[in-house]
Amino acid sequence: MADDGVVPGEMTRLNQFMADCMSVGALRGFKHFSVYIRSREEIILRVFKDPSSTPRSDLAPICSSTVYEHLSRVHAIEESKHTISSAKNRMEKPFDISNRSLEADSEGINFLIAGYQRYRCPYVWLRTDHERLVQLDADEELDKDAPVELNTINCWRNYDIRPWDVIVEIVCYALDPWPENPFAIDYEYFDRITMEERVVATGAMLEFLRRAYLRRYFCSEILLEDIKRLQQLSVS
Repeated sequence: MADDGVVPGEMTRLNQFMADCMSVGALRGFKHFSVYIRSREEIILRVFKDPSSTPRSDLAPICSSTVYEHLSRVHAIEESKHTISSAKNRMEKPFDISNRSLEADSEGINFLIAGYQRYRCPYVWLRTDHERLVQLDADEELDKDAPVELNTINCWRNYDIRPWDVIVEIVCYALDPWPENPFAIDYEYFDRITMEERVVATGAMLEFLRRAYLRRYFCSEILLEDIKRLQQLSVS
């Protein structure tokens, strides 16, 4: 996967891609998925098999109002410690993103999105549900260490591909049928958190949805309705 020919600005683009991943990893309140920061170069995308029963481990937000700055992992962890500490009396155990726990996860389909410097390009690995999602020819063997073939990743070197583009493709790849809006909002989440947390969480989510809306996905009209609804929620 490594390529000796470096496109000018390639490493800068990869760093920006991972900075955007860190920002998405700080968000909570999606209906179909959640994102967890595992390291400076890795995030876990957990697609919920049953969106009607979104795990309550997403109760506490991880970030503060710095969500759209270029977060380092250390900064994100320190912010999360502060928020989790203030909410520990009402918070369930956070989702465990260790490899062993991911493999045992029966409620989510887990993907590793990574931007390793040595590859100079982001890649995605499937960490669960290989037998259901990976189609093999009769003479092929399952290679769990092979990256998932995604159009967004294949086009990354030549086009302005953002993490939310990759997330849309992954959610539609993982769920059958496709959701009409991969970025659908779990409004019950915003009802569960405190007013102070809601101000931060709705502001961060609104900024993300605006970015996603500008990409003109097939769900753009629904995204616009969610933006309007969250704007009302943020001032209520």
